[in-house]
Amino acid sequence: MSPSANPAPTEREARADRILDAAEELMVAWGHRKTTIDDVARRAGIGKGTVYLHFPTKDRLFLTVVLRAQFSMVSRLITLLREEPDAIRPSEIARNIYLLQFESPIIRGLYTDDTEALGAISSSVAHLVGDLVEARQKVLRDYWGLLAEHGVLSSRIPAEQQYYVYSTTVIGYLVSEPLLAQQGFAIPDRAARADLIARSVRLLLEQDVSENAMRNVQAGAITLFEGLRGRLADEIQEQKRVKRTT
Repeated sequence: MSPSANPAPTEREARADRILDAAEELMVAWGHRKTTIDDVARRAGIGKGTVYLHFPTKDRLFLTVVLRAQFSMVSRLITLLREEPDAIRPSEIARNIYLLQFESPIIRGLYTDDTEALGAISSSVAHLVGDLVEARQKVLRDYWGLLAEHGVLSSRIPAEQQYYVYSTTVIGYLVSEPLLAQQGFAIPDRAARADLIARSVRLLLEQDVSENAMRNVQAGAITLFEGLRGRLADEIQEQKRVKRTT
């Protein structure tokens, strides 16, 4: 479902959503490389030229599909963050990101089945939605600063290296499973893998703090992530517009 704030989308918005739905279905079924604009148009039941009215390039179309998936994931994450203060810990966010990918065929496919598409989309992000990339990085820096301010992060690893360690740990768990399976490694079940990633991050980066401190972090972090969700929604709407200057 589109994150449009309008409860009664216009015909143009509904058509853009139909295009995105078709593109998502085909990306999941065939992959990024094999899916063409012609395929999307046929699946959506419209002309190829109409697709280009909304999304002038394949990169813009597929990037918007990924942004919608990210919007849904951030929305689910915010719901989980509201449930208890400890959910805001980096270890628990890592656990939930890992588990939430299984709810999104697009995200799961990019990390496990179509790494070529992940690279292609990643390389186009800065050019197409550079402001969004900067906004997301600011949210993450502010979140990390909030953790440090309230003592959630330990001093075992230098502060300037902590986010690097966190990112590589999370991404490693996301992308390594198919490679290890191909090499004959025994892969724990999904719940065990989620526990392992959370435990890894907790041991590397975190320390215990008071419940009051965690509640303060929870409130501030939810505000940050809600801002990111709003920014994603705005960018998705921008990408769906018929008229654009570039």
